[in-house]
Amino acid sequence: MILATSRKYQFEVAMANRIVDENVRDGGAELLHINRRVLSSAFARTTGLLYRTLQREEVAGDDGFAWPSRIIKALPLGSYVVSYVKGFSHCVSTFVNSIGTSQSLKRQQLAIGGGEEEIRAEKLAQELLWIMDKLRLCGVVDEALMQWSFASGLASFSLTSNPRVQGSIVKISAILVEELSRVDYEVPRQAKFRLLRLWLPLFCFAGNGLAFPFLIVYEKAETERALDIVISTLPANDQEAILTNWLQDFTISSSESPNLQVSYGR
Repeated sequence: MILATSRKYQFEVAMANRIVDENVRDGGAELLHINRRVLSSAFARTTGLLYRTLQREEVAGDDGFAWPSRIIKALPLGSYVVSYVKGFSHCVSTFVNSIGTSQSLKRQQLAIGGGEEEIRAEKLAQELLWIMDKLRLCGVVDEALMQWSFASGLASFSLTSNPRVQGSIVKISAILVEELSRVDYEVPRQAKFRLLRLWLPLFCFAGNGLAFPFLIVYEKAETERALDIVISTLPANDQEAILTNWLQDFTISSSESPNLQVSYGR
């Protein structure tokens, strides 16, 4: 795995940026088609890779710490606290095991939450956000919308992922909701319903970030406005299902966002 901080990786990202931007600037139909095909394929592939990486990370973290970890992560700031609890648990375990058998370095890294899978997940989430930004720049988010509406496994794992992964996924979800609220082409009702049903819980339960928020105040307001618009386009039964689930999540979460009281009252 090439580290995101390496010069080689930064060079590859810069080259990809240059190629995509030049294709958009030149504006030829053939070049735009290439952008669409490549970026849509990359979005699907990276989404799958991120899901499988978070799945492996979850399995690796289940070594004697599964349920306590999940409970702590569900609490406010839980994603930050759990790594320290894991670290303490690992120290005790290492001390006891040092009397008898020793553990491998890789297993020790996984135990304190700094393992290869966690680093890979952060890198993939950042790449997925980059791809999303380029898809929006090219005006071709329709395929990403459909793919995101089927990503149930990723939506589930994102609820307990670390804050850096969560932050990227929240931003991607916000971008897609905003795009969904203003698209000038027909989006299937089922796709809208699935996307809202899958990703609204993340907006409610994701941490806000300690160093900086995932979404600033303006972005939160824009996301709430977009959610209201999208919900209003659904049939009454779908609106009721979405808003009932939102209310259940919103009332028990520590977040004040997204506040969909206007939609709920309507």
